Amino acid sequence: MTSTKAIHTLDARDHVMLEVLRDYLDLNPRQMQQTIQTLRCEIEAELSKKGISYSKLRSALVPDRKRREIALVFDSTLTNSGSYGYEIFEQVIPLLDKKSNHSILVGDYLDRPGYSAHIRSAFDESVELRYQVNFRHPTQFYIVYLNNLTETMMRSIVDGLTGYDPFVGFADTTFNSRFKVYLSTMLVRLGVKHGTIIIQGHEPDRDSDEDLNMCGYPFEKSGYTCRSINDDLMGVFLSYKIERPVSKGFESDTELSLNAISTSPSSLADFEIEVADAKLKYVKENKVGSVERAGLENISAKELADLIRTKIAASYIYNLEFLDAHNVAKFNIILELETEHGERTRLLASLSYEPERKSLRLLTLF
Repeated sequence: MTSTKAIHTLDARDHVMLEVLRDYLDLNPRQMQQTIQTLRCEIEAELSKKGISYSKLRSALVPDRKRREIALVFDSTLTNSGSYGYEIFEQVIPLLDKKSNHSILVGDYLDRPGYSAHIRSAFDESVELRYQVNFRHPTQFYIVYLNNLTETMMRSIVDGLTGYDPFVGFADTTFNSRFKVYLSTMLVRLGVKHGTIIIQGHEPDRDSDEDLNMCGYPFEKSGYTCRSINDDLMGVFLSYKIERPVSKGFESDTELSLNAISTSPSSLADFEIEVADAKLKYVKENKVGSVERAGLENISAKELADLIRTKIAASYIYNLEFLDAHNVAKFNIILELETEHGERTRLLASLSYEPERKSLRLLTLF
C-alpha cells in the first residue's frame, strides 16, 4: 500500500478522471485510495523534476480565511484583437506580485438558457464598475479570477488596470454570492503562479521533461518561467475550486476527496458533529480574535455543532491528511458567517473524519 500523503485539494468536481477510473474499472474504496495516492506521488515527482515543491503550492490551491479573491472583468468587444485573452494578459501579468502564489482561472461570462435575467442581475449585484457599461450579452465579458490576494495586492491590480479601456470593473469574490457561484461553473484553470514560475498542464502523452507555455500568453516577457506537467495530474491536484455549495450530481467530489485519506468514504450529510466542551473552552480562550470577530463569544458546544452542520455542505473540503501517529483522517473547511451587525467573516474549521461512528469531531477553529 502506498503511504497516505497529504493532499492540498482534490478536484473531482470539474475534472472527471477519478470518477471515470473508479466506475469503469469498478474499483472498491481501498483500491481507489491506492490509485489516488499513487497519482499523488506521481505529481509530486513530476513537480520535483521541474524544481517545484508540491508542499509549497498550498497557498495557491486552498482558500485562506484572511486572503481575498477577485474577478477582474473585461469587455472583450473593446479589445483590439480577436485574441483578446492575450491582449488582456499583457496588461495583467506585469501587475502580479512576483513573490506571491495564485491560481489563475479564466473564461467568458457565459449565458444560461432561461437564466439570462439571473445572469445579468448577479453581475449587477457584484461587479463594481469603473464606468457605465453597455451590457449587450454576458459573453462580451471576459473574466480573470485570482485567489490568495492581500488587500494591497488587490488594490494594486485594480489601480494598475485603470485607464485600460476594456477593463470595466471587478468583483470582490472573497465571500459567497450568486456571481461567484455562476463563475464556479464557467471558468477554467489557466495555471498556477508560484513566485516567478507559471505551472500549466500539457497533453498527457507528451514527454514529462518538456515545458510549454500552453496558453501562449506573454509571461516570459515579464520575467516568468513557464513549466508544464501532465494535464490529467494537474487537473486533479492543482486545480483551485471556487467555493460553492455542494449541488446535486457533484457529491462525488467530497466522496473521492475523503477516499484519498480513508477506505471508508461516506456522505457527510448524516454525520454527527462533535464539539467537546473542553475543545470549545480552548477555542474561546486561545482564538479570542476569531471568536469575537464571528460573534461566537457566548455560543455553546451544541450550538457550535449545529452551526458547523448547517455549513458543512456550503463549500468543499481541503487540506486532506491522515495522521498515522494518531490514526486520524482530517480535513479543513471554511465557515462563512454573518455577524449580528451584518458583516461577513470566515473561519477555518479542522475536523476529524470518523466514518465508523459517523462522526466529525472538531479539532480546531480559528
